Amino acid sequence: MSAAAGPGVLRFRLLGPLEVLRDGTPVRLRGLHQRAALAYLLLRPNRATATSELIAALWPGQPPASARKMVQNAVWQLRTRLLPPPPDDGGGEQRERGAVLWSRPPGYLLQVHPGALDLHRFHTLAAEGRARMREGAVATASLRWREALDLWRGPMLADLVEAGMRWPELEAAETARLDVLEKFFDAELALGRHDSVLPELRAVTRAEPRREPFTGQLMLALHRGGRHSEALDVYTAIRTELAEELGLEPGRRLHALHQAILTGDPSLDLTPPPGALRVAAAPPAPAGPLPAAPDGAPEAVRVHREISVLLLAVAFPGTPDGTGVPDDPHGLGDPHGIGCPDSGSDADALERAEAETAALETVIGEAASRFGGSVLSRIGSCRLIVFGATRAHGDEPLRAVSTALAVRQRLRHRPPERRLRLRAVVDTGDALVRHGPPEAGPPAVTSAVLDRAQALLPLVPPGEVWVGPATRAQTGTAVDYQRARVSSAAWAVRALRPAAPAGEKTPLLERAQPLRTLTALLDGAPPGPRAALVVGAPGLGKSALLDAFARLVTERAPGGRPLLARVAPATVDDSQLFAVAAQLCAACGIGPADPPGGARHKLWALVERVAADPEEATGLFTRLLTAIGHLPGHERTAAADEVAAAWLILLERLAAERPVLVLVDDLHGADDTVLRLVDRAAARPDGPLVVATARPGVFHRRPAWAAGREPSAGLPLTLTLEPLSDASVAERVRDLLPPDEGTGRELTEAVTALAGGNPLFAAAFVHHALRRPAPDPAVPRTALIPGPVRRALGAELDALPAGPARAVRDAAVIGEDIGAAAFAVLTRQPAHEAARTLADLARRGVLAPTGTAPDGTPRYRFRRPLLREVAYTQLPPGARAARHAALAGGPGEAPPPVPRALLRLHSVRERRLR
Repeated sequence: MSAAAGPGVLRFRLLGPLEVLRDGTPVRLRGLHQRAALAYLLLRPNRATATSELIAALWPGQPPASARKMVQNAVWQLRTRLLPPPPDDGGGEQRERGAVLWSRPPGYLLQVHPGALDLHRFHTLAAEGRARMREGAVATASLRWREALDLWRGPMLADLVEAGMRWPELEAAETARLDVLEKFFDAELALGRHDSVLPELRAVTRAEPRREPFTGQLMLALHRGGRHSEALDVYTAIRTELAEELGLEPGRRLHALHQAILTGDPSLDLTPPPGALRVAAAPPAPAGPLPAAPDGAPEAVRVHREISVLLLAVAFPGTPDGTGVPDDPHGLGDPHGIGCPDSGSDADALERAEAETAALETVIGEAASRFGGSVLSRIGSCRLIVFGATRAHGDEPLRAVSTALAVRQRLRHRPPERRLRLRAVVDTGDALVRHGPPEAGPPAVTSAVLDRAQALLPLVPPGEVWVGPATRAQTGTAVDYQRARVSSAAWAVRALRPAAPAGEKTPLLERAQPLRTLTALLDGAPPGPRAALVVGAPGLGKSALLDAFARLVTERAPGGRPLLARVAPATVDDSQLFAVAAQLCAACGIGPADPPGGARHKLWALVERVAADPEEATGLFTRLLTAIGHLPGHERTAAADEVAAAWLILLERLAAERPVLVLVDDLHGADDTVLRLVDRAAARPDGPLVVATARPGVFHRRPAWAAGREPSAGLPLTLTLEPLSDASVAERVRDLLPPDEGTGRELTEAVTALAGGNPLFAAAFVHHALRRPAPDPAVPRTALIPGPVRRALGAELDALPAGPARAVRDAAVIGEDIGAAAFAVLTRQPAHEAARTLADLARRGVLAPTGTAPDGTPRYRFRRPLLREVAYTQLPPGARAARHAALAGGPGEAPPPVPRALLRLHSVRERRLR
């Protein structure tokens, strides 16, 4: 055991997985007994809890004979590591530290300062909101309730619930949360923010379908937003469900609301309460800056984002499910189920379990870091990894799935006696992310996605990875799925799809010059680097150019055709070895009819001929046998990443005797082995030709490559794809429209104006406009911005440093005519600093100058109105309202106008649907 920790200031977080913070740093609690005992005492702060009551809480069924001793051990460990009793100083040290654990008959007493508990803070904020509402201060009440709800990080004590704890206090706290959420919605509707709360209302009604007040609030929000038929559909759906499942009718209030909507009762129209939003208004003249954070603390940044969540559950060896021994269904007595034994009697077992847990943390941490995820918390035997909370890349669902497969792959290659079994769930959806100062740690995430993933995880069989519908919709082209065996709302991952050869030809507009450059490189003219990098923003046609180049190569005569290999940028698991196997067999001349021995002989003959020395030949042969191991008689001898690395080496060796062309798509997300292949190809005139595509972010990993605009030794030749002309975009739109489309001309003009030269954006807008709206559309403000466009622009915004990204969101609030004076009000900057910030955004290509204000300062507009729309909707409704109030010098919200082209596209779409 370690010595007792220093005092420090302790804070306890119960509203989510149990967390203990000492001076803002998480404290690791080892073992379920310690966490469960601490949590139960925290639910009864400052009063004695009998030992028998603790035993009954920790073992819902028949407790073991040693239960009392195990509780004593847990308390002793808590005191040793966390809560040593202080000297008698009149309670002063307790107030400073936050908590002290005492022995008090008939059991124990946990003395906790109220400010140390997030549960107490929640109830305090909820009470403050009720008091402000009684005073008529609706806006202030709404803010208090929003603060209270933001304290929740998921289901209360989710890690202990996962382990089988079912305490009445948990249900009571959840009921209190729903009550506060209901009051918050009431306040927001009274303030006229029905559009802002609509997405969250939809999520809540899906999670709590039989809580009728939420259904009524959703109907009212839809009605006030002009969606009367949707409001009536909500009532019909709940009425049908109640009748079929319970034989009941909706309650009197819901029925009355339904009748009022049917008759157009004017009492449903918005009547702002007295004093609405006036608490945020400055004195009549002039408008002042936004209020500073209390006590000079840094202001927390709250942003709406789409995130992907990966929830991993790992089963340790020796248990059926990784949560407990066979005769201990709640996992309370298992020394390995969660990594650490509680009794402390077996020091060797404790050290082994701690070493296993540390190794597991390393595997998960490395995989999450590799794919851009943030490990937010440990929930019992689970780990929660979030993608897109800090920075969006536009492909968060695929990154989350790849992380799960990479972790599973690492665990499968452990020795059998130390092999861990994994279950994983990936889900995607909207979230509210709150970023505090750097010392506050990871961001706080509020989203129904977390609850959905946790509800699905117990259904996942060991060894499988399941995803929700939104994740599958975004990754279906890259991942092979099958319907999950238990849940109809989930899909099981089968494998990543390999990099496919060029298929159906798509129009290649304005890319003839880069295609000629690549062909010249293949033919050896001009002499220079044997690597080319095609760089461009998402959607500009990098992959289409690569496919067109591959088709040109395969159409050549056999004598002038190089060995063509498409390499996956990152090797995640064994599923990607099928592509290596096919290409390796083609290089070796292995056919389907070859017996295993013949295949082995052909592989060895090739490797022996081209390898640098016998040692390398043996290593390559041993690893590459794994790739052709799908033939009978071969056993797996190497991990997938080792096989991929061996294949790259073999391709380099083959280039000495025949032309070799290696194609890599999405190099910005590649493993280091692939990046090093590009480095070597650029430095050697006799190696394979490597042609890769990448987003500009690849220069963060290889800054020197940015200088490769002209052929030079040591650097890949960089070809930058620019946006298409409006004429080419219009041609692409016409190709996508049905021949008999009556609104073709108007759609073409509107889409061309919105696409900004991006063919992916154009295709997304066309498909979005032609299909019927989904039953659960996005926020009305962005209902006509397709998901791929929103995600790409969100990733572009997140690629900016934090300061400029915040400035873009503030500028989006102002609208089309942006000046330093208004921007200074929003950012609480002096006017000259505000002017410098706007000039910096102009240098970054976000803003464009439009003229000069009367005071001589420049005025700006957004170069791309869609980027303004995405930045504006990332701000939570409360933040938008406060900024609008500060700009107006009084109450009210005046959002910036929707881009005309977007309104025109919306009008055309509405006419098509009639």
